[in-house]
Amino acid sequence: MVMAESTEPLARILVVEDELDTAEVICDLLTNAGYEATSVESGEEALQYISRNYDLVVLDIKLPDMSGLEVLRRARSESYDQPMIILSGYGTGSDRVVALEDGADDYLSKPFSPEELVARIRAIRRRIEWSPRPPTRLVVRQLELDIARRIAFVRGQRVNLTPIEYAILAQLMRNAGHVVTHEELSRSVWGENFGSDYRILRVNISRLRQKIEEKDREPTYIITVPNVGYYIPLAR
Repeated sequence: MVMAESTEPLARILVVEDELDTAEVICDLLTNAGYEATSVESGEEALQYISRNYDLVVLDIKLPDMSGLEVLRRARSESYDQPMIILSGYGTGSDRVVALEDGADDYLSKPFSPEELVARIRAIRRRIEWSPRPPTRLVVRQLELDIARRIAFVRGQRVNLTPIEYAILAQLMRNAGHVVTHEELSRSVWGENFGSDYRILRVNISRLRQKIEEKDREPTYIITVPNVGYYIPLAR
């Protein structure tokens, strides 16, 4: 394993490269650009390190134990969302398409210039910094959802919701002030193949009202729009 340190790293970057000389060159390059770089030599090591707090991954497509694309797929299946740049020494147009479809953020063919790799990394970092961050909580009047912990509070009191009830409430709160149709709400919770029988949705709405409304038969949070859907008013 090769370590390269920076006194004021802009980001922590994991380099997955089994050729030691190449790994050292890339780590030195990234260190000189102001980043902190760590290199590992195999796919299994990469998957262990990706789970830690790295900001970006530079991933060679050819590794001794598995393809870099397999590392990419497994990382994405585990919901690791670090940006990943694939490096390929024998890249083809189809390789690039597969890598991008599997969740790579960029693809670079060897040999590449040092300036180009640094430019690609900086472009991805700028895109992340400029992208709006998803909310960590949703608040509508006295109703609050802690997104990270998947916990609901009503008037300051925690409410225990089933996963389905939570998903319904989150969708309505994200669209507070707007009507969410039966179809939109059902498909957001149960998937695109959900049919047009909305009875299960109505049952869950009824249970949800019992948990969050002061009077579930006189709701002030989840309002029915007959034959259309539901909405949460921003004010009441």
